[in-house]
Parts: sequence; C-alpha cells; structure tokens
Amino acid sequence: MKLLWRFVIAALVGFLVSSLIALSSYSLGLWLGRNSDNLLRIIYYSGPLAVLLGVAAVAQAIRSTGRKCSLLFAVMAGTALGFGYAYFVAKFLFAVPEFFFVLMLSCWVPSAISAMLVAAGDKRLSVMAGIAVLCLSAIFSTEPTFNAFTQNQLLTVAFVTPSDASTTQLAAYPETLGFHTIAEIQTAQNEVFESLRALGYSENFRVLSLSRQGKGKHSLAILVLRSPIIKEVVLPEPDGSTVVYFQQSENWERKPSEVPTLRRGIELTPRGSAGNGEALFAIPDASGISLMGNITGKVSDQQR
Repeated sequence: MKLLWRFVIAALVGFLVSSLIALSSYSLGLWLGRNSDNLLRIIYYSGPLAVLLGVAAVAQAIRSTGRKCSLLFAVMAGTALGFGYAYFVAKFLFAVPEFFFVLMLSCWVPSAISAMLVAAGDKRLSVMAGIAVLCLSAIFSTEPTFNAFTQNQLLTVAFVTPSDASTTQLAAYPETLGFHTIAEIQTAQNEVFESLRALGYSENFRVLSLSRQGKGKHSLAILVLRSPIIKEVVLPEPDGSTVVYFQQSENWERKPSEVPTLRRGIELTPRGSAGNGEALFAIPDASGISLMGNITGKVSDQQR
C-alpha cells in the first residue's frame, strides 16, 4: 500500500507541477511561441512523464528500504528523468524546434525534481520552499535564458527600392507586420531613410515591406533592391546593429562592411523567369520560425 501511495504522490506532483508551470507561463505572456497548441502538447505529454516518475519513485523506495533517500540523489534523479524524457520525446515522437525543446525542459525537469523530492519522504519546510522557488524560476527565467542562448533580438527588416520609373511596378507582401500603430510604422520608416542618408545616399527611396519580430536589443536590416533577383542568396542578420545591403548586378554589397552579424540570415529566392521581379523572402527568428513573404512585379527588362 505504501508503494502504491508513493507512486500516486510522485505521479500527481509531477503532472501538476509541469501543468502549473506551463499554464502560468502562458497566462503571464512568458510562453515561448505564444502558441496554445504547444501548451496543450506539453500538458498531454506530461501524462506519460507522470507515470514514469511514479515508477521511479517506487523503484527508489524498494532500493532504499530502511533508509531515507538523500535529497541530492533525488535532485539528480529528477534532473536525469526530466531531461531524458524531453530528449526522448524530441528524438523519437515528433520533431520539435529549438524553442519547444526549451519549453519541455522548463516544465519537465522541475516537475521531475519536485516529484522525486516529495517521493523521498522529506516534508521539511525548506524542501517545500525549494520546490516553490524552482517552479517560479522555471516560469520567469525560461524566456531570458532562451533569448540569451539564441541571441534573440528585436529585428526590423525593410525592403526598399529607388523611387524611379524602373521600379514603379515592384511591390512586396506583407507590406507591414509586427507593428501596433501607424506611428510605429512611420518611426521605423524614418529610421530607414536616415540610415540610408547617413551612408551618403541622397536619392529618394520607397519602402516595399517593413516587418518587426523578436525581443531584446534592436537591430535593423535594410535591403535595397535595384534589379530583378536572379539567384538565391542568404544575407546575415545584423547583431544588435544596423546593416544595409545594396543589390549590385549579381552580388550584394554590405555597409558598413565590418558590422557584426548573426548566423541567421534573410533568405531571398527567385521565382519565375529571368528578368521577372518575382521572388520569395524568409526572415527567421530566434525560435526557428520564419516570416514568409514575396516580392512581385516586373521591374525592368534590363538589369541596371
């Protein structure tokens, strides 16, 4: 009967702690990805983990009959079980992006540690307080840790083109995304034009697409289109700075050339026949999800 009770307590604590962390993070707006489907998936897969924790608690009780399990061993066992279960789910059940694996660890490692501590039979106030601190840390530290680890940033990307007759038919979609007010859009456009003037370009430009995504330090990437996109290219995102990419005949010139960049890049892929301005673009964020868009319109018959 004692073994059954230990199984029930460990499984119940593991499931409740995992669900509580997930629901609290989502309710407070700290949930990576902000996706309710991911929330339900975490809660759903917390069920098998709860059963695993119950079995582990019973096995530990049988192993340590007549003596109390040390708290250090309970913490180590819980950490191994939580991490191992997250790895198993990500490896064998379904492919997960990087940010979702972080979510799994933030929910399942604390829940596994909590379950093993409670199953160890130590009901001291310090242990209960430690479990509470562990849960709060998982709720409030997951996003900052993820942002630092993945070099997350508030990235603004602008596709612009000279305001002359050869580019009048060129357009891009989405035109704006990630802004809450017209004033924010206008401020971002002014920043784009000021950055271009600072590099010595006095001609007039037209903004085709303006997007903003991510969190953290501010970065600005400006892509100046002057001719049809005829080959695929990946342009590195700036790392907390401003970079301008000027399209040449077949290459792209980066200014300033020494600006720090990330391993993530803005992808441009031509679509359609040569000389046609149609192309696709993808702007990835720190979570591995890309904003997809397209550039349309015949810009000119001859490349400038």
